[in-house]
Amino acid sequence: MATLTIRTNLKQVAGLIQAKLDKLKDREYLLRPVAFGVLDLMTKRIHHEGKASDGQQIGQYSTGYLAERQKYNRGSDPTVIISFTRQLENDYSVVATDKGYGIGFLNKHNFDKSQWVQGRYKKKIFELTGIEKKYALDYINDLVNSVINA
Repeated sequence: MATLTIRTNLKQVAGLIQAKLDKLKDREYLLRPVAFGVLDLMTKRIHHEGKASDGQQIGQYSTGYLAERQKYNRGSDPTVIISFTRQLENDYSVVATDKGYGIGFLNKHNFDKSQWVQGRYKKKIFELTGIEKKYALDYINDLVNSVINA
């Protein structure tokens, strides 16, 4: 009678697959860098370009408020960029949560200011745009593919 011996590296392959799955479950690897990338896009949109979440201009500063901004060398452009003392924009941060990472304010007073601004201009400002959502999904897709193809 002949004997057949089969050898596999199944344990090794299973270990490699498990390591990849563990990396994909790691919120530090997958979610944190995406949140920082989205934060950068949102900061540019809100505090530099003065655009709301719908891509439209947030608003125009009144002549009186614009004069006040000019006293403090904050520019003469009437486009609302929600930046006077920079407290609000400097506090807008990547925040760890139980489920991963989000973007928000560390200081409740700044969160309250953000809500006041949205009410004042009757626009959603601190929500993701379609471009920002696509960026996040593309980034996640790239990170997942990088792990799978490694």
